[in-house]
Amino acid sequence: MKRILICPVCKSNEIELDTGGYTGKYYCKRCGYVGSFIIELNESEYKELLKAGELEKFVEEKAKNVPKEEKKPEKYPY
Repeated sequence: MKRILICPVCKSNEIELDTGGYTGKYYCKRCGYVGSFIIELNESEYKELLKAGELEKFVEEKAKNVPKEEKKPEKYPY
């Protein structure tokens, strides 16, 4: 089965590995999102959600459960 990768920001399936896969992150060709969180569906799940018109709702629910990245300090405190 073919797997479909979905961008959590713009819901596009135009996703590719960023920097050839070395960083473990993905790149969205449509909106420019770069990150490790991505929605992965098999072809039948994708077609079913697309046909039912529930793809955006599904992606939003999955993206909502991802913890926000903590801000890293600009300088070391010492």
